[in-house]
Amino acid sequence: MRTNTFAYWKEKVDKAIAISDNHLSGDISISKIADELCVDAQTLTRRFEMFLGESYKQFTKRRRLEQAGGLLWHSAYNIGQIAAYCGYGSQQSFTKAFTQEYNETPAHYRDKPFLPNEEETLYITKVITSSDSDQKEIFCLDNTTEIHEGSFTLYYTILPSQHDPIRNMVKYMMHYISKFRVTRAALMIPDARIITGTLDSVPVTAYDKMMMYVGLLVPNVKAYETIHRQLKFGFDTCGLLEKHIPANNYKHLKLNMGFAEAGLPMYNFINKSCRVSDFKMNSNHFFISLTGLNDCEVFIPFEKRYGC
Repeated sequence: MRTNTFAYWKEKVDKAIAISDNHLSGDISISKIADELCVDAQTLTRRFEMFLGESYKQFTKRRRLEQAGGLLWHSAYNIGQIAAYCGYGSQQSFTKAFTQEYNETPAHYRDKPFLPNEEETLYITKVITSSDSDQKEIFCLDNTTEIHEGSFTLYYTILPSQHDPIRNMVKYMMHYISKFRVTRAALMIPDARIITGTLDSVPVTAYDKMMMYVGLLVPNVKAYETIHRQLKFGFDTCGLLEKHIPANNYKHLKLNMGFAEAGLPMYNFINKSCRVSDFKMNSNHFFISLTGLNDCEVFIPFEKRYGC
């Protein structure tokens, strides 16, 4: 691929996003990322801002604070723990950065009944997917099971957005599902899951900045060491991005509906359950396993010691 093409730099910027996402609690510079990608740092900086509409520094600061906002809303971690989790040296420095960004302290933000970006995101999602926002008889604690999953590596692609991520997720999803089914069959890993979700912290992130993904979730087990090497280096995966998913406990819910229909009531179930303390999440990143056209499975990471 020629180095001055749109596709070349889109791939490099997506890889820069993935590397940054894997170091969200740390502080990896654009220069280090450029070295890893074997490109010029100044050129990557310009291309990053061209594709994302914000500088790398603005992007990473925003995403760290959005991660913190999601944990304030849906986790039981105290503010000091959230500050450390998001890479701040002290609770004081975190509170200062958070207050500058959101014009309110983390403690006040945690107690808000509704978040500024939430109404828009939920409304747009409802219009696009035509889904019922509640479906309380399906999305309830009684229908969930608690499971423990070992660690995985997620091999994924960021879905096209054009500032309308849900609409484009619905538009392009089947194309990518088909590609990942071919990959899964070719590598003979039937227990690898095809999943979708967002890299962001819903409902903190503004709708037009959300980054939806679809990918192949492969267990990190000895029997699959060769599979992982093939996915990383030797298989025609068209530059898949990588993310480590640590072992965790999940609220697991099997559904007789497609992913688009499940998204909105799933979020409302998670949000309500966390807000009334039926359970608390230990990470912002729930996901949907795409098991069929009209069925899927929801995985919600939760704090085992908290609640039920």
